[in-house]
Amino acid sequence: MKKLAFLTATALIISARAPASAQPAPAPIFAIPITGQLANGNAAAGQATGFDNGVGEFWVAFPGSIRCTGSWSVRDPNPTIVIPVTCGARVRGEAIVTRQAGFMTGSAIVALSNGQRGQFVFGDLTYEQAFGQGRVRTR
Repeated sequence: MKKLAFLTATALIISARAPASAQPAPAPIFAIPITGQLANGNAAAGQATGFDNGVGEFWVAFPGSIRCTGSWSVRDPNPTIVIPVTCGARVRGEAIVTRQAGFMTGSAIVALSNGQRGQFVFGDLTYEQAFGQGRVRTR
């Protein structure tokens, strides 16, 4: 009887220490490039990735400067969406994103809490197609 109790207690301890079955990480279903610039002319590039769990995430990096990130619902049916943006610990903002048919191409206008403004394109759309030649004018 003591041996059975010992084995039962040992099995309970081992099962309590065993990690719970972890959910698999969401799988990417698409990844598209992002390019653009701030009003001061600083160029930026990044990527938007959609996952099979319905979450989309993006990042945009400015060489020698900040990196901004955000997320949205890839299942949102609206052609224009507003995405909160985080750039490091102090800078926040929002991107107003306009998606073309199929939602894999479009443009974004960004306003950050540090006063910076910018314009970006993603997918197969070029910056010139969306905004014309020259520097960004968002004011």
